[in-house]
This record gives sequence, C-alpha cells and structure tokens, in this order.
Amino acid sequence: MAFPNNGVVEAPQIVPSAFGLLAVVKPENSAEEDRWIRGFSQEWETEVSNLVNWDDTDTTVDVYAERVNPVRHVKIKPFFIEATEDISTFGFLGLDRIARITRQIEAGSQKAIERELWDGVVRKGESHENAALSSATVTILGGGTAYSAKRALALLEQGIAEASQFGEQGLIHMTRDVAALLSSNSQMLFHNKVKDHLQTMGGTPVVVGNGYSGNGPDGDTHAEASATNKWMYATGTVRVYLGDVDVVNDNLAQGYDVSGNANDMRLKAIRPAAVYFDTSIHLAVRVDLTA
Repeated sequence: MAFPNNGVVEAPQIVPSAFGLLAVVKPENSAEEDRWIRGFSQEWETEVSNLVNWDDTDTTVDVYAERVNPVRHVKIKPFFIEATEDISTFGFLGLDRIARITRQIEAGSQKAIERELWDGVVRKGESHENAALSSATVTILGGGTAYSAKRALALLEQGIAEASQFGEQGLIHMTRDVAALLSSNSQMLFHNKVKDHLQTMGGTPVVVGNGYSGNGPDGDTHAEASATNKWMYATGTVRVYLGDVDVVNDNLAQGYDVSGNANDMRLKAIRPAAVYFDTSIHLAVRVDLTA
C-alpha cells in the first residue's frame, strides 16, 4: 500500500469485543423508530399462574411451577447514546469528521448498551419499570456468599432451570476476568465455530461485556466490584433496539464555536437504544476471583 500523499495514515477500524452483547443478541430497529423511542410495552409469555401434572383420576397432583403475580408485560423506556468530539480548527486535517464520529458512535454502542443493561444508571435515575441486571429485585443465589467462578457458574446454570417455569434457555452475563478464569478451568466456556458467542457446556449463551462493571445488586453489602469481588447474572431472553445515528451538525460550520471565537469546533452524534430482558429468570451470584 502506497504511503498517503498528505502524510496521514488512515485510522484502523474500531472492532468491538467479539463475545459482547450484540454477538448474542442481534439489535432490532423499525421503520417507525420515532414511535419506539418514546417508549413501548413488551409482552411476555414466560410466566403463568401455575403448572401442574395430574393423574387420570384427578387424585394425585404435582404442582411444580407457580407465580402469584405473573408478569405479562412491562413498559420499556429507551435511552440515548451520545458521542461528542471537541477539536480545534488549527492544523485541521482534511478528514471527513462527520463520517468519523458516526463510525465512533457505531463502534461504541455495544459497550454503552452493556453498561446500561448491567448498572442501569439511566433507568434507575428515572425510575423506569424495566430492570437492570443489578436491580434489587434480582434473586441472589447462595445467600450472597462468594464462590469460585466455576462453582458460581454451576449455581447459575441450575438456577436457570429452577427459575423458568417453561424451561427457558436463559443467558449468563459476566465480566472479562471471570470469563478468563472459566475458559481456563476445565473448559467451562467454549466457542462453537458455527456461533459467534461463547456458551457453557450446557449450551447456555454467555455474554462477556466490556461494558459490564461486575457490580452486585443494589443494597447488597458486597455490591461494589473490586479486583477480587465480582458478580455474575443470569436472565431470560434479552432484546435490544438500536436506532439510526443522527449527527447533530449537518456540516462542519455548524460545529464552530461562534460565541467563544476560540477556533474550536464541537461535533456531536446521537442514537436511541433500548435494552431489556425477560425477568422470569433474574439471578445473581457473587464470585471470588481468588478462589
């Protein structure tokens, strides 16, 4: 490849994490984006008042799955991802800055969505109904005791089976350090060549999020993640809506700081997003990274 005439080598493409959320959950959009960004309701069919097995004489019954208040729908409130670049007009290179910030927000969307899914700063701050992984409504396994990564994974796998009334597959969410321990520990995680995500030996898809903080449920005394203390979660089906990128500046002149007259320019891009999950499975377990 010839060296560029202007002496500037083009930036390499930003490649998001291979086994992140969007590798497991393909984002959706709609031609009516202006409707879903104002909020919508998601219907679920994974909870029912009860499931039982009867004998033919109606005298023996096995009640194996009950819900006092089954969830039939939940209101979803989207949020917005925003990228801003402050640059000087001095020594300004002949680059397409609008295309550049568009690529940046597209590349960073996975991490932004993962962050909101795990910690839910926006939804908790606005008291939205849709839960984050770390919402206090989660069921904590093992009484909050910290287990080895291998044992914690086993608890989540069994917990999924017990939590779902209909035997739903479920998903497991973890940070990269926990995944590193599990992938080197009896191959508890592996990558199938026909899939673009990790999974457990039981076939449960695993999300390894760069945006995942590792924090525990709200209110737990060990909720704050550290170098030795992290949490893992299991959920039902996860869904992601991801809207189109809108660069606020139609051209570079609109980004110029006229009032400050400081030869500065601000470019801004924004896109709507929504991420949520079926709470028929919502489990947490604490991990001791040193165990």
